[in-house]
Amino acid sequence: MRRPRIAIAELSHETNAFARTRVDLAFAERCGIARGSTVVTRARDTATVLAGFIDIADELAFTLVPLLAVWITPAGLVTCDAYETLLGELIDRLEAAAPVDGVLLSLHGAMVAEHIQDADGELLRRIRATVGQSVPIVAVLDLHANISPLMVEQADLLIGYHTYPHVDQRARGRQAGLALARLLERTIHPTPVLVKPPMLPTSQRMTTDRPPMRTLMQHAEAWERHPRVLDVTIAGGFPPADVPEAGLSVVVTTDDDPALAARVAEELAALAWDLRHGFLGGVATWEEAAEAIRHIERGPLVLVDIADNPWTGGPGDSVELLRFLLKEQARPAALALVRDPEVVAECFRAGIGATIEVELGGKTDDLHGPPLLVRGTIQLFSDGRYVNAGPMHAGVTVDLGRTVVLRVEGIDVLVTERAESPIDLNVFRSHGIEPTEQRVLGLKGKGHFRAAFEPIAERVVLVEGPGITGSDLSRLPFRFIRRPIWPLDMA
Repeated sequence: MRRPRIAIAELSHETNAFARTRVDLAFAERCGIARGSTVVTRARDTATVLAGFIDIADELAFTLVPLLAVWITPAGLVTCDAYETLLGELIDRLEAAAPVDGVLLSLHGAMVAEHIQDADGELLRRIRATVGQSVPIVAVLDLHANISPLMVEQADLLIGYHTYPHVDQRARGRQAGLALARLLERTIHPTPVLVKPPMLPTSQRMTTDRPPMRTLMQHAEAWERHPRVLDVTIAGGFPPADVPEAGLSVVVTTDDDPALAARVAEELAALAWDLRHGFLGGVATWEEAAEAIRHIERGPLVLVDIADNPWTGGPGDSVELLRFLLKEQARPAALALVRDPEVVAECFRAGIGATIEVELGGKTDDLHGPPLLVRGTIQLFSDGRYVNAGPMHAGVTVDLGRTVVLRVEGIDVLVTERAESPIDLNVFRSHGIEPTEQRVLGLKGKGHFRAAFEPIAERVVLVEGPGITGSDLSRLPFRFIRRPIWPLDMA
């Protein structure tokens, strides 16, 4: 009996339309593009969607046809050239592999190109045009996807993450593989319904271990136990993509029961609307953060600036958190990270042990605060590569580019060539810093850090400096989101 040939691919980007750095082909290449068999060797045994695809292929004796995989660090719009080149290569590889019996995709759901707002929907449309209507396509989406009608129309099944931080990616990949097996057997007939209440929540209160998202997920998972319900996806959305589809989405997919899908989707959308105010807040003032520092007992206090989160498209070069820690004289403390390739180069020229005076950070734009003049001693150099311990993205290699540990008045600052959100304790440990021994840990993030850092923290405090990734949507000059929408236009 012939083994089913299953194509797998990943093309994932969360696009912040207000970020100055655009994603050209060189940017994508720096993020690490895997092609052909390298897709499997790189992803196997990691906490990723692709690893889930591989698991199911091994268990069900699928023949995997790996095409292309790239997870692009969130940034600004994807250039026309980068989008068309990457998608063109994916399609060329898919055509060369024909015939395939099914397609499994790891997408984000909030990618925006210069020339195409619904870049994920267009990707699915082109793959559908390539394989035809009879070949099933199952795509896994991020919990922050902006799900569009085109995406629902072009895939047989969309499956979203259930967790934030995203610790269930491999499980969702496995779910997608099992669903594809049932589609190949013709034992299910998916009937999806998409409902989008007029909501544009930000993500600092979207973590799924606490209300309101926990409440929504509990209801979704209860409905998934219904024998006719194949999947319930609740995606909180990604506002700074600035597209008409931005915002919360509910997709309910039943087995040949569209009436049930519509009823459940409307019910969950109404519940989300009722819970909407729970998505607001969660951010301390800088004065409250200072008070928290003064009352640390054992530490560490994990202090997170959400306004310059690289995984929301921030440049990573704001120094507002460092400015604050210096003012409050928090010691010992460590900060991850400040992206500043110029300072990294200057440090490498000076050498280990040298004391230098530099203008740190604030070089990408004028939206994230000015540079900070600091005098620091160079403690360590590294290539910036380490492997995440998990739980999120366990086994995944991170590349910060050349990295320096610069000690500024007792605070160890990771100065890097590339911007990534620090979600793993190994960001510090790989650079000779033990996070549990710090009084304060400064991070740039929104929610993913919680999986690794919350268990070691005495307390977690979110603050919001200047920037484009925070909770205050009134800072952003939206052009394309649908209006009216909560919380911008209605209570």
